[in-house]
Amino acid sequence: MRTLLLSALTMMLVGQAFSQVSFSIIEPASIAGGYDFTSNGDGTNWGLPNLLNPADAVLDTVMIVDDGTPGINAQGVPFANEGCNTLINDLTGKIAFVYRYDGVSSNVCWYGTKVLMAEQAGAVGVIMVNREDALINVPGTTDGPLTSIPFAFISKTDGEIIRQKLDNGEDVIAFIGNKLGLYNDDVGIIDETTLGPVQTATPASTATSATEFGFDVGTQIYNYGINVQNNVNITATVNGPAGTWTETAGPFTIAPGDSVDVFTGGTNNMAAYSQGSYPTGMYTLTYDVDIGTTDEADYDNSLSYKFFVSDTIFSYGPIDENTMLPVNNANYRAGQAENTTCLVYDNPNGSRIAVEGMYFSAVTGYQSGVSLAGEEMAMTIYRWEDVFTDLNDPNLDFAALTTLGFGYYYYPADLQDSVVYGALDFPVQFEDNQRFLACLQNTNGSVYIGFDTRMDYTRNVNHYLQPMVPVADNTGFYALGFGTNITPATSLKVFEVVVGIDEVEIPELNLYPNPATDQLLISINSDMTGSLQVMDMSGRILKEIDLHQEHVKSIDIDDLSAGAYLVVLQGDNGVKTERKFLKK
Repeated sequence: MRTLLLSALTMMLVGQAFSQVSFSIIEPASIAGGYDFTSNGDGTNWGLPNLLNPADAVLDTVMIVDDGTPGINAQGVPFANEGCNTLINDLTGKIAFVYRYDGVSSNVCWYGTKVLMAEQAGAVGVIMVNREDALINVPGTTDGPLTSIPFAFISKTDGEIIRQKLDNGEDVIAFIGNKLGLYNDDVGIIDETTLGPVQTATPASTATSATEFGFDVGTQIYNYGINVQNNVNITATVNGPAGTWTETAGPFTIAPGDSVDVFTGGTNNMAAYSQGSYPTGMYTLTYDVDIGTTDEADYDNSLSYKFFVSDTIFSYGPIDENTMLPVNNANYRAGQAENTTCLVYDNPNGSRIAVEGMYFSAVTGYQSGVSLAGEEMAMTIYRWEDVFTDLNDPNLDFAALTTLGFGYYYYPADLQDSVVYGALDFPVQFEDNQRFLACLQNTNGSVYIGFDTRMDYTRNVNHYLQPMVPVADNTGFYALGFGTNITPATSLKVFEVVVGIDEVEIPELNLYPNPATDQLLISINSDMTGSLQVMDMSGRILKEIDLHQEHVKSIDIDDLSAGAYLVVLQGDNGVKTERKFLKK
């Protein structure tokens, strides 16, 4: 079924869409800059339909709301700061600082009511803080249509940064609205029109030289200011274990309200990124804009993207640099009956690696009453054999999917929002120049899979025209998933293939007793050499012993806590086999 975008969807959290609307802190200088946000221009049922009109912009001092309600909510915030009732403090000429409902207590009101209460107390704008590190397109719902002031909806962490300054008695001055024409000299770049890395984690065995790995770079530079800018330069820099790569383009002239597009292969060209070799580790791609004079709102003059070259991970979503596990800030499901999210893998040297499992997270939502304990998550690797060139090709379809491998993960406990690891029943070796889908599926309508709304692949998709993270429900597949700025917080665990998987016998690995109490016996019907590893369900290695062609091994597990674990047989020939056991 060739469908590009899933538009009719059940979701918990959604990402923001770009406009020229900005939310920024002007003072104090220590927290000044632009912040990620959504506004009442992104949601429905609001009296102020959007903030694209610069006349609707507000620039003023921030004040915390107080409606006099006693008590503290589940996030440690006074109920009085949730602003559900008539406010007892005077907000005349101020930007109100208010909190979203904590998701647990009975002190609850709709978003629109909070904004209306602030407006009736004299506020000229509202900053609303989420209870999570995520953004949503907030609906006005009750009272929203009665409001006429702008608001910015921000993450919990950003709210804490601003709240600390307010609690210290410092004046916080904020701006909400379209900054077009607000300053004399002001240019900027945005995620939506900037080329980022092709993935956040690339397997090292497929990136051994400049000819095997690299990507196009570029961005669109906007002149938001009043003055013509005659000396605009853009520099792209990559810093990492391979050293520093840099490329500069310009100078360009940009009229007020206009922009210049600079990218690899374009009229205004920037050379593609590549380096001679790629040692494993973290790399940072940074874009910097310089106008040859002082930019009066320079918080959007720079953008940075982290990506990794890794021996074991393939991912499109953000990766924690310490744990190398995926990081999410939102949760979605495609449909009630079926919920499938996939990663596309396609590489000219794909046969060098095999996938053995997936890292992911899930939640059941506030007050759902549904536990994740015992919940089944199915993992399937498909060879995607439909023949098409790109997203514009009418032959794009999901009709020819050949199942190559599968596995099931069963939650051992109610691990809400925790990254877990699910192993395939056997590894699947990829192939050169062949598309594959690695999919995670759940059929419980209360379960939402972890996603990220901070990575914006809009420019990448428009540039390369290739699917990256399709999703599916009971009606079929959607090639662009939930959108180009909503990425699965899912990673593939891979390993380098020393010899072809089909060239060696995959050994049988048996565990007993299972569940086990203090000793676990491991039986292997093979003389292969290598190692045995005991891992927790996040993939952390707890124990490791060498194989010396013995067919039975005994491992002491008395020191392990009760729960689910994996035994991984890692052969010297590149073959891996995994089995799960329970410790009582």
